[in-house]
Amino acid sequence: MNPFKYGRVVSKDDFCSRSGLARMLHRHTLSGQNVVILGERRTGKTSLIWNTCHRHKKHKLLYVDLLEVKTIEDIVRRMVNALSTFEKRMGAFQKILRALIHLKPKITLDPMTGEPSLSIDAITHAKPDSIEKMLDFFSVLSKKTKLIVVFDEFQDILNLNESAYVLACLRGKIQFHSKIPYIFSGSVRHRMDEIFFHHDSPFFKAAIPLTVGPIEDHVFKNFLKNKFSLGNRNIDDAVLTKIFEMAEHNPGDVQQLCSAIWEVSNQGQHLSEEILPQAMQVVFSHESKTYESLLIPVTGIQMKCLVGLASHPVLPPLSSEFARLTGISGPASVKKSLLRLEQIKIIYRTPKGYKFANPYFKHWLLYKRY
Repeated sequence: MNPFKYGRVVSKDDFCSRSGLARMLHRHTLSGQNVVILGERRTGKTSLIWNTCHRHKKHKLLYVDLLEVKTIEDIVRRMVNALSTFEKRMGAFQKILRALIHLKPKITLDPMTGEPSLSIDAITHAKPDSIEKMLDFFSVLSKKTKLIVVFDEFQDILNLNESAYVLACLRGKIQFHSKIPYIFSGSVRHRMDEIFFHHDSPFFKAAIPLTVGPIEDHVFKNFLKNKFSLGNRNIDDAVLTKIFEMAEHNPGDVQQLCSAIWEVSNQGQHLSEEILPQAMQVVFSHESKTYESLLIPVTGIQMKCLVGLASHPVLPPLSSEFARLTGISGPASVKKSLLRLEQIKIIYRTPKGYKFANPYFKHWLLYKRY
């Protein structure tokens, strides 16, 4: 069985421990401190939160996923969904119904498991005070059950037209929940910075920051070697170093390529760099439809910009040399293309420049010779 797991929350032997970060997060949440977790996509933020918070024997985790929320109704529904997952007792559901009567919630039973589930009618119109009432209920719930509340992909609140008002409402309530540690996690750094580090934001200095970056090479190499050894496979350090470079040291992407290497190798095999092209073909075969769909809204100039970023990673994209090499008319056109490619989430900005959201998409572009 392939031992490499990626693209989902992992625990126990599938989780590569980050002892330093885990200790800090455990200590902060134990003392009731709010924390903001920063890091790129697929760096293992959610797995870190999940594994660390479950060490709290007397606490329960209430997890709210805000990915791609666009309206207040979206946020309220995600909070209700979190409650539905958190609590499965029918008696507790009745209390939730009474507390959230203004949202007209309803209980349905899963036909397969018979377990109750909570939802809000599609025509329900929520207002910012609906979010406040949800938080009030979290506070009431915390009097009987110690809670750790997680808001994942918190930066997507900025998608809302009323984002400033919603953030103010959230902050206005959360600041009085001294017994509930809140964890805010996000993968779009500049948007999280806008929320937590700009002095005019309601959440300015509202949480202690922890950054989840690459796993230390020697720690991750030992973890991966142990995984390969489960199938009597031996891998060179030089190959792992090359994998880290290709995956740009992103833990989730590293595990994806290792999973592909496992697929094209055999028990007892010594794994050298020669196996990497075969493994990349596996990645491309799994992802090609996704890559092709990413290119559907991309214009010709934007495509030149993408290929330029892939082919000339160290060249400043707003330089005249970049425009010349890509055949784009000038830096102004490049800037416009970069903005659009960022909006459709193919690339993203970092303090060191632009990066592909998926490093293997970059390799695929070069492989296809676009």
